Amino acid sequence: MGWAEDIDVSGGVEPWKRPEFGKWLPSTIGKEVSVIEHRIAVEESRTDEYDIICALKIDRLSRRVLHVHTLLEWCEKNGKEVATVEDGINLNTQLGRLLLSLITSFAEGELEAIKARAKSSYNHLVKEGRWRGGRTPYGYREEKQEAGDGWKLVPDDFGTDTAGTLREIIRRLIAGESANTIAQWLNEDVSRTPTSLDAQMIRSGKSPKGSRWTAANTAKVVRSRCVLGQMEVSEETMVDGKKTTRRRVVRDADGQPLQRAEPLITHEEWELANKKLDENTSKRNGNRKGGSPLLRVAFCTCGEPAYLAPGRNWPYYRCASRTTHKPCPTGSKGIAAHTLEDAVEQAFLLAAGDVEIVRKVFRPGVDHTRDIEEANRALSDLREDREAGLYSSELGKQEYREAYKRLDARREQLIAQPTRPDTWEEFPTGETYRGRWSTLSTQHEKGRELRAAGVKAVIHAEPIPAVAAAQLMAPDGHDGMWQHPVGRVQVLIPMDFKQRLRNIAAVHSEG
Repeated sequence: MGWAEDIDVSGGVEPWKRPEFGKWLPSTIGKEVSVIEHRIAVEESRTDEYDIICALKIDRLSRRVLHVHTLLEWCEKNGKEVATVEDGINLNTQLGRLLLSLITSFAEGELEAIKARAKSSYNHLVKEGRWRGGRTPYGYREEKQEAGDGWKLVPDDFGTDTAGTLREIIRRLIAGESANTIAQWLNEDVSRTPTSLDAQMIRSGKSPKGSRWTAANTAKVVRSRCVLGQMEVSEETMVDGKKTTRRRVVRDADGQPLQRAEPLITHEEWELANKKLDENTSKRNGNRKGGSPLLRVAFCTCGEPAYLAPGRNWPYYRCASRTTHKPCPTGSKGIAAHTLEDAVEQAFLLAAGDVEIVRKVFRPGVDHTRDIEEANRALSDLREDREAGLYSSELGKQEYREAYKRLDARREQLIAQPTRPDTWEEFPTGETYRGRWSTLSTQHEKGRELRAAGVKAVIHAEPIPAVAAAQLMAPDGHDGMWQHPVGRVQVLIPMDFKQRLRNIAAVHSEG
């Protein structure tokens, strides 16, 4: 005699797939397999240890008619019997099998009713803005409703303070840091900046696992619309005959994203951070940890970027054509890293050292493009639901027409409203580039400042003659740049820095 007890396992799961019951059955039941494969499955199971399968009731075997009949058919072929305690049915008679089908059908109907009630409860909780359990989105914590009716999500701005960490991640991304660099900062002290799983364990009074941040999970947190207080669900769809999983935003009755919690950041900040992530996906972005400090700053005269490579005594910047084993068309020569970096720093501070750094602030305009796209997506989702048969009844058809008319009217209203473009406003910081430079300790930090300022450095094969910078021709694609030659390096600085210097000089002379 042996017992099989599967706790918290759905009655809709096939008996041969359950953790405990499945040990007593071959996994090949109901499948067309070879004799050898079936024999292996029988040998791995405990099939030869019993003659009768006994359950309290038939629905303990399964709540699916097909599963029960498949199990009975296998038992009949393999000399096993099935008995139940409370049903009192003789399964060896035709009447008994008929009663079995009826009872199993009722059990299957009850299973579907349970699923429907669970789904209805889930949808109701979501629409009410209540937390329905599961993994808590990063930046939030669960909190008991004041009225005592369930739970809600609120910003986690104390204790683990994941909301503050999320906002700092967004700030650093917008400022130009890469996901790799931010992940390294997060891992400096994971007790202060725990991952999503560890933060949830800490709030539950459990010891954290010490999981680490990576560029991937950092980007995943930022890209999720959960940080906007909205909700995303995963659903499986068929695309070209293949099953695929997609993320979909849950919408309210008007087709708008359902707002279940207070946003942690603005929509503009979320879009800017995601745009930065897209830009940093490129290997040529210059913000990768460990990359060349002057990536996207240093170029060869042929137009190819210059990459940092090891040398006999010190690292060198060399034309990218060297990595493809092709000769540089302009006969470029490598240059010592410290020589190039010193030349660029000298020219930049000479031109822009006294320029005051301005802080750019994004001022969103009035643009309903995003809302129109949301309306279009909502209409598309509605049509997909209709094609899937979710509005097949007469009442469903009426609900579909009303929802479609409401969304279409909102879209027309948005299209008719005027727009105003986004703008950036500049505010003086009181700090000059020379002052900022004195606070930078690494070449990577300086390279980030040079990229932000739009500085370029063209490496020539021979020293540049001592001529006026204005007489030196700028390479293709570098028009509108002020030029300063240093040795073999032609440093190109945007003209607006020169204009700002003229303005400063004019103010000083008038004073």
